[in-house]
Amino acid sequence: MTFRSIDVETKVGVDPDIVAGDVATMGSDEYFVNNSDKFDLIFIDGLHHSDQVERDILNAWRCLNRDGMIIIHDVKPLDEKCQRVPREQTAWTGDVWRAWYGLKKTYPKLRLDYIDERVGMAIINKSKHKISEGFVDNETSYEEYNSEKGWEV
Repeated sequence: MTFRSIDVETKVGVDPDIVAGDVATMGSDEYFVNNSDKFDLIFIDGLHHSDQVERDILNAWRCLNRDGMIIIHDVKPLDEKCQRVPREQTAWTGDVWRAWYGLKKTYPKLRLDYIDERVGMAIINKSKHKISEGFVDNETSYEEYNSEKGWEV
């Protein structure tokens, strides 16, 4: 597991399906309800459903230190089948892209970056902007997103 190889003073992992001493076995909603800690970096690679990703972004935003950042995995599906919800195949990003694209469109002044790796990683840098629920883009088709390279900043 990559998590165990990260050498930092303090780290917290959350996963409802993993039982390990260094990972909290619970869903992210439950974790964030009970969390009072602040973080410099929060990595979101969870349920792969845009509505859950939106909640994770909003919860993570409230837990970030002033110059912290959120990294979201799976914003660049491999193909149309890879992004379908519910899951139809092994390689699956879900519709994480809907949360990322909606955030970009709704909050164009946010400091955002993109890492071009196999299924894409998006970076949201903490700023003074306030964000609130309702930014998931359910209007844009996957084909439009893909043709516009919507994952890029």
